[in-house]
Amino acid sequence: MYLVAGANGFLGSYMLKNILELTDERILAVARNIDEVTKDARIEWASCDIADWKSVDILLEKINKQEDIKVIFLAAYHNPDLVEKNPRTAWNINITSLSYFINKLTNVKCFFYPSTDSVYGDSIGSYHYKEKDALNPVNTYGRQKVTAENIVTGYGYNVVRYPFLIAPSLSPVKKHFYDVIAKNITEGRCMEMFQDSFRSTLSFDTAAALLIRVMENYTPDTPKILNICGDDALSKYDVGLMIAKKLGVSSDLIVPVSAEETEGIFEASRAKSTLMDNSRLKELLGLSEVKLVI
Repeated sequence: MYLVAGANGFLGSYMLKNILELTDERILAVARNIDEVTKDARIEWASCDIADWKSVDILLEKINKQEDIKVIFLAAYHNPDLVEKNPRTAWNINITSLSYFINKLTNVKCFFYPSTDSVYGDSIGSYHYKEKDALNPVNTYGRQKVTAENIVTGYGYNVVRYPFLIAPSLSPVKKHFYDVIAKNITEGRCMEMFQDSFRSTLSFDTAAALLIRVMENYTPDTPKILNICGDDALSKYDVGLMIAKKLGVSSDLIVPVSAEETEGIFEASRAKSTLMDNSRLKELLGLSEVKLVI
């Protein structure tokens, strides 16, 4: 059985999709709000606020009766600007609640914590970070993710680091950046997108599918930290052009701008480019390439 915590988020929704498509497993999908969620006979939904320990205790009392649970822990306080403004609230969710959840959980076959390329910091000279490279996050969000990773790996569990992810939202109530781009350009409005900031971008669908493949082939020798990312260094402008092409609209509607022009707009510092090396992932899964598919 899979347990997906944070199952109604953008990535969580694609995790459910890929578990259903790639396995025969049942899913316990956990979220704070389960009013508008994916319906399927193999999915059981449970409401839980991971910052409310009584709520967590009730959930884990049920879960710990199961055996060989495969856990994907997505619940987190994500937005870097909000983390910068509310570091104590973010710490309570990203660190304290994560630690409590892990320590109360039993009968786990494997536990995977999706982290972020933000832990690395700036990629200088198009360098692609490897899993064992030193970490130098540029904001509070990245520093909290480093701490969370240490908790997870210190407990003997696994971390995967993701780049910028993009795809249409599967939620009926939440729109992703992809949806904003698509709506604007199909209605003839321009979208300004950074041309000088690069990430090893993937789609949510590919990112989820690759993690499920890793988990389905899990052994104690599976790397404790794994970059799951694309081969190509892509700017958001590059991604915008790909979306325009897919939708059959003019590429002129995607307007290149410099990331330096946004200085002072964001609350938290941003790494200009954060590229990752995916050689270990390819070797593990026998892949020749990993590409962004829009």
